[in-house]
Amino acid sequence: MILMATGLVLAQVPAGVPFEAEKHPNPVITWVSEKDFKPVSFREAAVTVGFEVMGLSRDQAERTSVEIATPANARQRLRMVNEQFEVTFYPVMRQNYKLKSGKSFQLYTFRFPRALTSADVLNQAAFGRPPRGTVPRFGSLPLPDRIEIRDAPGLYFDEGKRRTIYWFELGASYSVTTEADKDELFRVLEDLL
Repeated sequence: MILMATGLVLAQVPAGVPFEAEKHPNPVITWVSEKDFKPVSFREAAVTVGFEVMGLSRDQAERTSVEIATPANARQRLRMVNEQFEVTFYPVMRQNYKLKSGKSFQLYTFRFPRALTSADVLNQAAFGRPPRGTVPRFGSLPLPDRIEIRDAPGLYFDEGKRRTIYWFELGASYSVTTEADKDELFRVLEDLL
């Protein structure tokens, strides 16, 4: 189990299928699709993901809904970097907010998928050159910047009109997708409680 914990810190990218913009909520969360999210109460969502969940204060945004997406197949066999392995995926909680600026802000909370492989394989699948005939982990998106987010290693994707970040904090994985610009995104992140 110590090797697993080390892998979480080093891997940064959870196991997942290649990103498809028209199907997946963001480049990191690819084991559920947009259509899988269903409205639930905040309490039910927090119990389902199994973590104390962070959120934004009313000073920054208004929460418009809370949703849960459960993977159709929690256990899957994936092939990455010419290695096949089993992965256990967990439900994803999404909190939808409208920022004071009027921009959308989706906060995702989830348990890091348990992959029976090494951090090196996950990193190679995400950042290495994909083998011929395979789709890269982030699909057609450029590779993300590796930056510090809330004092933790993280990833930053800038798709022009949309930004996505990912980091691991307090035993949970978090991702944000927003229309807000980079400055507003990082200012609002400091408000997460």
